[in-house]
Amino acid sequence: MTSAVRDIGAADSLETDPSATQPARPARSSRGAARAWWSKVDASAVEIAQVEDPAIDALPDDARATLAAIWQERGGSELRVAAGFAAITAELVEQGAADSVLKIVARAVRDEVHHAEISVEIAARYRGADVVWPPAQPVHVPVLAPAEGAFRTTLLVVAMCCINETLACAILEKQLSQAKALLARAALQTILADEIEHARAGWAHMASTHVTASMKRDVGRWLPRLLNARLRDLLDEDSPFPGEQCPDHGILTRKVRKEVVASTLAEVVFPGFARAGVDPSKAKEWAATAFG
Repeated sequence: MTSAVRDIGAADSLETDPSATQPARPARSSRGAARAWWSKVDASAVEIAQVEDPAIDALPDDARATLAAIWQERGGSELRVAAGFAAITAELVEQGAADSVLKIVARAVRDEVHHAEISVEIAARYRGADVVWPPAQPVHVPVLAPAEGAFRTTLLVVAMCCINETLACAILEKQLSQAKALLARAALQTILADEIEHARAGWAHMASTHVTASMKRDVGRWLPRLLNARLRDLLDEDSPFPGEQCPDHGILTRKVRKEVVASTLAEVVFPGFARAGVDPSKAKEWAATAFG
C-alpha cells in the first residue's frame, strides 16, 4: 500500500494540504480541451477503438466478453455512485459543511459520471463494438433510520467517503499493481486519482466543527451496520469473481479482494476514525468476526 492511500485517513488532510482540495484532472492540450483518459496510451488516437492494446487483442473471445461485461456493469455502478454524491451534496448544503469538503463532494458527481464514461468506453474496446451508455436504473439512498438531520448527513458521508471510497482506493491500487493491459492501467489510474480526493473529503468532514463530539460517539456505534451494508456481498459468497482468470487486466480474486479490504480497514480506516475522535472498537469487533 502506497503512502497516497495509507495517508487518506489523516483526518485533517484538506486543512493541512490546500492543494488536496483540487482533484487531479486530465491533462489539457494546447487548445485547453481536456484530453481523453486513453490518451495516456495513445495521444494520437481520436477514439478508443483506435488505441492499440496487445493484451486486449490477444484475448480469446470469451475472455473479452467477460471483461467487457465487467466494465459495462461498472458503468452503471459509477452512475449510481454519482447519484449518491448528488444526494450527499444536497444534504451538506442543507446541514452545513466546510467549503473544501462541499466543493469536492459536489465535483465528485461529475467525476463519477466520468468514471462511467471510462467504464463503458473500455467495455466497448474489449467488445470490439460501439460504446453503449448504461440504461436508466433505480437509485437508492440509505434511509439510515432512526438517524436524521445533520447526523444522518454525517453517516452518509462516512459510508460513502470514509468507507466506500477509501476501500476503493486500496482496491484500485492493488488492481494497478497487477494489471499489464495498457488501457486497463490508464482507466484504473484515472479513477484512482479522483477516488483519493473523494475519500479525503470524508475524513476532513469528520475533523470539522460540523461533526460534534456526541455525533462522533454515535458514529462509532453505527460503524458495524455501515460496514456490513458495504461488504456483505464480498463476504457472504465464496464463489470466484467473473474474470479472475485475467489478472493482467486488473481483476482481483475474491480472496485477494478480501485481504485488501481487511488490511485497509486495519491500517487506514480504523486508525482514521480513531484520529477523528470516533471509537472504532465495535467496528474492529465486527471485522474480527467477518474476516475471521
